[in-house]
Amino acid sequence: MESSDDVARAPGMQPPPSLPEVDSPPPEDVLDSVPSKEEVVEDAQSADDIIAAQPSVEDLLGPDRSYY
Repeated sequence: MESSDDVARAPGMQPPPSLPEVDSPPPEDVLDSVPSKEEVVEDAQSADDIIAAQPSVEDLLGPDRSYY
């Protein structure tokens, strides 16, 4: 990946500001809180269930403003 100094800029264009230093937790701590694939699959809903839970066009617009 190119550094910001290697990118060609139009004349007069300023370089981007540098990012501030931040304190981040160790990657192991972050990854320990991520659920396993099995947990994600077990908790997943089917696409049909998700779509069925959405309001209809008539619910959103009212019966007088149907798209038909």
